[in-house]
Amino acid sequence: MPVFKDEFMLCRSDKKCLTGIAETIRLDLSLKQNPYLNSGSITGKIKDASGIGISGAVIVILDENFKSIARTIAGNDGIYKITHLQPGSGYRAYSLAPGFKLSEALTFNLTPNQLLEIDLTLLPDITETWSIIAGNVQNIHGIPVSSASVELYKLEEAATKLISLSFTNDIGQFVLRDLTIGSYFLKVNASGYFSDIFPAEIKKQKSIVHINAELKEDLKASKGTVIGIISNNDDEPLPDADVILYRVGFDKTLVPVAYTRTNHEGIYLFVNVPQGEYMVNSNRTVIVE
Repeated sequence: MPVFKDEFMLCRSDKKCLTGIAETIRLDLSLKQNPYLNSGSITGKIKDASGIGISGAVIVILDENFKSIARTIAGNDGIYKITHLQPGSGYRAYSLAPGFKLSEALTFNLTPNQLLEIDLTLLPDITETWSIIAGNVQNIHGIPVSSASVELYKLEEAATKLISLSFTNDIGQFVLRDLTIGSYFLKVNASGYFSDIFPAEIKKQKSIVHINAELKEDLKASKGTVIGIISNNDDEPLPDADVILYRVGFDKTLVPVAYTRTNHEGIYLFVNVPQGEYMVNSNRTVIVE
């Protein structure tokens, strides 16, 4: 069955009046070409793993340069339709709905006047209801404390459990993710400062709890330094390697107290390190295709 499209855009002429008997008026009209004459369309269904349509799912189309060119929302049955897409290649379709993860990209090409059917399946996002604790570590003068270790403990009936470890960045910020409802406390350690504990409470799902941790300087702490070189098996220095400084406790437990990275010569340096026994742990990540 043929599909009919308007060749030109619908336009209207100027208005004129007929006033005399047998009078003739002239109404010219210059039509503009329809820019969507050869455009294509896509339609389909956004569904869950069981094939049930997802109401209100958002569908976004990106071009080959990852520029958003179209967007729509699926109906109650998960059905959607996007029209007026120019013919082309390298298009990418994505979909997202509350309670679901962003879909994997579905790439497609579109020919003139084509109606293409694209279905997308969304998987449930079990982390959507999880919460985070974010905060800042600074001294009493408001100066950020970088490379401080932040230990997160959860208060449970049976015991207190260490569930996460993070380090502050260059401006003293940290984030602890994927947390459930409950009572927590943070133990913050930094070289040259007294360790301190800060309570945190997550009362509902999808919460963002902010902690401002202020540390007091340990004026009696020695101003020692720990320095070294990180290398591989061939004794070649490793630049940009992660280095964690551990303090050895009385019972030989290892407590992370500082974090840094090596420079281009593989050298790392920790300053303002209190007296005690220490060791370092190091590694470096690579991107595996």
